[in-house]
Amino acid sequence: MLDQIIARLTRMVSFDHTVYREIAQDDDATLQAAAIIVVAAVASAIGSAIIARSFWAFLYTLFIQVPLGWLIWSGLVYLVGTKLFTGQGTFMGVLRVLGYTTAPAVLGLLVVIPCLGWIASLVGAVLSLVLGFFAIRETLELTSEKAVLTIVIGWVLRLVIGMIGI
Repeated sequence: MLDQIIARLTRMVSFDHTVYREIAQDDDATLQAAAIIVVAAVASAIGSAIIARSFWAFLYTLFIQVPLGWLIWSGLVYLVGTKLFTGQGTFMGVLRVLGYTTAPAVLGLLVVIPCLGWIASLVGAVLSLVLGFFAIRETLELTSEKAVLTIVIGWVLRLVIGMIGI
């Protein structure tokens, strides 16, 4: 499983766009995406705990923010992409590819390094966003414009949901 995850992540950062539909259509990739989310959640939780100096920040990030955020984000992007822009795909396919695109967020753990950590964290976030764009475009079979709009609308909706405490 780890070999396949690494091979797919390598293809993603090499901008091999065929990997997204492969992941979306592979039922076994659900567990792989969940494993990536777990690793990203642990890394983010450690970074949050160190920065906030709070064990509760660790627990919140590990068990709520990252995994629930993945589910909510996937659902919003799926609904916007399929209902508003008539994209083709499944919720599980979107869930899988967005799980994979979370992998660069592991760089967020480096935020604890003075002066350079925030750059690594920013690079991880930007790379996740770029990969997310390609993932949504390919998985839902959208044009680039519709993929961007799907991400922006989904992000705004996620922000609103986050503001009300979910």
